[in-house]
Amino acid sequence: MAPSNIKIQRMEKPSEELVEEAVQLFCELMSAGPAAISLTAGKLELMQPMARAMIRPLALLAGEMYTATDENGSLVGFTLWLPPGENMFTTEEQRQMGLYEFMNALPEEGKAYYSTTLGQDFPKVVDEYIGIPSAQTACYWCNFAMVRADYQGKGVAKALFQLVFHKAKEMGAVVGLGTTNLRNVEIYKKIGLTLRGHRYMHSPWGDWPTWIFSKDMTATE
Repeated sequence: MAPSNIKIQRMEKPSEELVEEAVQLFCELMSAGPAAISLTAGKLELMQPMARAMIRPLALLAGEMYTATDENGSLVGFTLWLPPGENMFTTEEQRQMGLYEFMNALPEEGKAYYSTTLGQDFPKVVDEYIGIPSAQTACYWCNFAMVRADYQGKGVAKALFQLVFHKAKEMGAVVGLGTTNLRNVEIYKKIGLTLRGHRYMHSPWGDWPTWIFSKDMTATE
């Protein structure tokens, strides 16, 4: 159970201010990781534009945003999901919410990396481990799950995930996600997800790990 001062809810109409809070939280938690170095082509100053390019279309257009806020209304955690059948960057409107600016700031090697590794290789890894074709689109896919450092280990992540677990069960959907942080592996196991596989993804800026999880809401595991 999350602390009593924390409000857990789905944000039906996230504001731009909330999106910016989410961007900042993502950058705080991800800035030192090897995945962040690769995803920005070694240019960590691009962390904010990268996060914004992904979080804005998910929160405002294509996905579902769930938040944990304290008694002052400050964001202490959030998850962003794509329900089955949805995807990120499929429309021009989504791509215009920061993707073009971010991609234009990348060196050519970075642009190629997004096209090959993130556009082709990583989805194949997810499909292989979860065992579903086009798994990121077929599943209830968690793109972001972030909890502020001072609230980690207090049940906030579990409370956020439970909201989607209930919806996914009603739909008979599979919940899926990937993480690049070893610390999250045991957290997701405790939440009820099953580890399906682990692999290092190669990049010119250093290899980064990914662990793939899923939970079939129609089955008992």
